[in-house]
Amino acid sequence: MSALLTRESSRTHVSGHYRVLIVEDDANSRWVLAALLRRMGYDCRVATEGDEALQLIDGFTPDVILMDLMMPGLDGIETTRRLKADRRTRAIPVLALTANVTPAGETDARQAGCDDFVPKPVVFQDLLDRMRHHLGN
Repeated sequence: MSALLTRESSRTHVSGHYRVLIVEDDANSRWVLAALLRRMGYDCRVATEGDEALQLIDGFTPDVILMDLMMPGLDGIETTRRLKADRRTRAIPVLALTANVTPAGETDARQAGCDDFVPKPVVFQDLLDRMRHHLGN
């Protein structure tokens, strides 16, 4: 994700304070995503793996979740399955972030319950557009 592109313009800035949970095991990717989104007004929390994300959600209900699929421990596929099986969290959009851009990778993500599929390296404007779509603005 170090190749994250930040084509920012005035149309990328967000009004309101949407809550975003970033679940990503790579420290640089977590930092870059959180820094860019916070700068745009999003309230971000980060988790390094699935179990941590599930614990964090008890005290922080996000409006959208950015989920890395390949993580040690509880991976993004199983974490998403658990989120979508829980009536309290099933409606939260989960956007899969992954370098596994094969058709099988996208199928696995969607079958687990991911609402969208964002290939890595992430193009920041594409991510914002997808987030806005799922947030309804």
